[in-house]
Amino acid sequence: MRDRNIIDELSPVFYPRSIALVGISNNFTNVGQMFLHSLLAVGFPKIYPVNPKGGEMAGVPVYSTIEQIPDEVDLALITVPRESVLEATRECAKKGVKVLVLYSGGFGEAGPEGRQLEQEVVRVAHERGTRIIGPNCVGPFNPSAKLIPQYILPRESGHVGIISHSGFLLYYLIMSVTDTGLLPSKGISCGSDCDLSCVDFIDYLGNDQETKVIIAYLEGIRDGARLLRTAREISHSKPIIVYKGGHTDAGMKASASHTGTLAVSTSIWETLCKQTGIVSVDSFEQLMDTMLALYHLKAAKGKRVAIITTPGGLAVTATDACRKLGLEIPRLTQETQNQLSEILENVGTSVVNPVDLGMIGALHPDTYMKEAIRIISHDPNIDMLMPAFTGPPFDDDEKDKRTADIILNEIAVGGKPTVICGAIPEGWSRGELRFIEKSNVPVYPDPKRAAVALAKLAEYSEFLRSL
Repeated sequence: MRDRNIIDELSPVFYPRSIALVGISNNFTNVGQMFLHSLLAVGFPKIYPVNPKGGEMAGVPVYSTIEQIPDEVDLALITVPRESVLEATRECAKKGVKVLVLYSGGFGEAGPEGRQLEQEVVRVAHERGTRIIGPNCVGPFNPSAKLIPQYILPRESGHVGIISHSGFLLYYLIMSVTDTGLLPSKGISCGSDCDLSCVDFIDYLGNDQETKVIIAYLEGIRDGARLLRTAREISHSKPIIVYKGGHTDAGMKASASHTGTLAVSTSIWETLCKQTGIVSVDSFEQLMDTMLALYHLKAAKGKRVAIITTPGGLAVTATDACRKLGLEIPRLTQETQNQLSEILENVGTSVVNPVDLGMIGALHPDTYMKEAIRIISHDPNIDMLMPAFTGPPFDDDEKDKRTADIILNEIAVGGKPTVICGAIPEGWSRGELRFIEKSNVPVYPDPKRAAVALAKLAEYSEFLRSL
């Protein structure tokens, strides 16, 4: 039985009815001013700038104190200097502000004095029931609620939830997700986790109906026991993919001085991920690649991969990449081999696994790649497919789209998780891939990235089977 309704509890974070910008100024580098212009541009309804000088900014009245605001305030962004944060927190709590976003740094990550100040800020806020995000963060993002703090961020919402201890990297991840063709549902930069933490936001996004997959950049964990319980529960229904910083001694020190969160050793982190179903990745590139695979593909029944290529060299490199990651490249059944031999016309190709379609497959993928996918999809020794395209580019959009549709249809009928690997030189775009990239079949530019995506899919699928 859940003891918290996390959706209701964090509603003021992601669906605020009003926002106060405390510490805003006319300085063009002021974060509050950037928030103001962005929120006005997207039509956020109630914005209240707060500065002791009062006046007006961008046509909006500026209040001298937060107490002068004639409305309830759900969310306040605090951008005053560190030494003024405690007083600003006291005034906001007295006003009844539900959630504060502390932009300033210099708290727990700065040493004992900063940690003591951070604890006092939390104590003062909690006296009036106010919650805190941060310090050292930029707070929430939710396009469906017109909560868009920077004009460069997308205005349309999708189904990828994003969490980041780093403020800049929240924006980086939002833009990176958008570049893949997906869109974020919500995002949060939670900084030092002094009150509301990354675990709270994992919990929220896990119960958010708009979110299908959660990705995160984390630097440390303050409550490992709760993360274990929460992540394991959520991983039943949606994947959590995490790139965690601070694995080396130097990285742990950098994390401590950045957000002040407690870094976790690599061995403990790996154990926690195995027990909870968290999918751990080693780079932002892997984070995006794994997100695409787990977003689009159904669970795999095992880790046995069929590699279907047009050049022999690609077959070798794809095999090496898969085996290094613990994926299996099993021999196809004799029946499958016989069927492949009939369509490949014995032109120096291999029908074992990897399957090499040769130059004829490169020139006519609508026939040979299609047939190879159709036949291999029925092989009981295979759980996942990795077709690899290369060869001369074509400039016929109609033909390219027709070929892409034929291959995509065969993948859908076959029903096994499939990723496409395209080994194409930059500027020499393989026509079919342009159309396949717009589908629900992930496309990767080289065998290693495709293999990593399948390995992470197999890892998550194994967790689901273990339940």
